[in-house]
Amino acid sequence: EALLSAAVDRRALERALAGLRAAFDCDAVVLRARGPSGELEPWQTCGDWRIQPGDLRDCLTVPLLRGSERVGTLELLARRGQHWLPAQLGLVRAASGALGSALGARFELDQLRRQPGRDPATGLPDAHAFQERLGEELARVRMHGAPLAVAVVELDRFPALTKRYGAGVARAVLSEAALVLRLALRETDVLARLPGARFAVLLPETEPLAALRVAERLRRTAEEHRFARAGRLGVSAGVAASPRDGLESAELMDRAERALTLAVKAGHRRAVASESARVH
Repeated sequence: EALLSAAVDRRALERALAGLRAAFDCDAVVLRARGPSGELEPWQTCGDWRIQPGDLRDCLTVPLLRGSERVGTLELLARRGQHWLPAQLGLVRAASGALGSALGARFELDQLRRQPGRDPATGLPDAHAFQERLGEELARVRMHGAPLAVAVVELDRFPALTKRYGAGVARAVLSEAALVLRLALRETDVLARLPGARFAVLLPETEPLAALRVAERLRRTAEEHRFARAGRLGVSAGVAASPRDGLESAELMDRAERALTLAVKAGHRRAVASESARVH
């Protein structure tokens, strides 16, 4: 969560590293991330990293990867007289995988914010770019018959959040939500920003029931996340699938929006599938 906030919360990051230090039972933890120059720069240190001549404590440096791209490193300094145990190394691998994914997604969206067809608040494709991609995928559906689904995900009661915390915090929540949702999707899925507090998700080669499960996973993932200023939020989602719900982009998106409306009217915090109106 500390890495996903729009502006890196140093205190939250320090607490997160303190948790890693306790879990790894080591003297110090250093997180390095790729800086503007492309070189690795220290982001946060927890513990005492000072090493004197003759200090033979175990040191461990783990690359943080997103795919094959190195986006940072996690460095650990063992306690005196201790050596890394297999269980600790397994925990380090798991933590480095999660950190690499979060850092990589953050850097990617930061780089994309200023490009044409991208939403400046989140770095995601904007509504126009999403419609173009959806049209391309639907052409494949008509040609080959492969299934496809779309979901519209909305942060519940967002106007009230904006009124309470202000536009700056609301914008930061949208940016943070984009990262949370992106990390819960496959590389082949497309996440885009729609007007307001809505996000569109394109799910190629996904059957209707599987799409509903994806929407429910996205909803739960976002609801379990604690946003930097706003805390926990409710999330609703509507799902439509092609060819069942249509072969045209406008028709498919309309079905997904209607399903979202049903979710909201049913009390928020649920995912609804078009036509069948299945609720999770």
